[in-house]
Amino acid sequence: MDKVHVIYGSTTGMTEAVAGKIAQALGATAININSADAAAFDAEMLVLGSSTWGVGDLQDDWAAQLDSVKANFAGKKVAVFGLGDSQGFADSFCVAADTIANAAKEAGATLVGEVLKLDDTNEADQTDAKIATWVETLKAAL
Repeated sequence: MDKVHVIYGSTTGMTEAVAGKIAQALGATAININSADAAAFDAEMLVLGSSTWGVGDLQDDWAAQLDSVKANFAGKKVAVFGLGDSQGFADSFCVAADTIANAAKEAGATLVGEVLKLDDTNEADQTDAKIATWVETLKAAL
């Protein structure tokens, strides 16, 4: 079993890019939820990421697959990150990440750290520093 897998859904590539940065910092593999098989969930810690669409909706790939994959979260350490627009959609900023975190808790996962919420649209200059700080929290939990 691997230590960490980063599993993400990405529509425009922004979440994929963040997933890649997180995976690199953790020495992990980044896997698109669309290509996630049983082996993708065979890790000590799962780092799950999604952008938020509309007014609080999951990214399309996660929306199509969350119900069918959430049983794989049981007994795992799970960390969640999300991307959104805190200015244009303040009321639903990163709600998709919260949805995934709640599904993980319901499935019996142990959440690690706070949900990392990034606004790479309006605060891109803060993204790398936020990721670095958050990743240290995850490393401490391994």
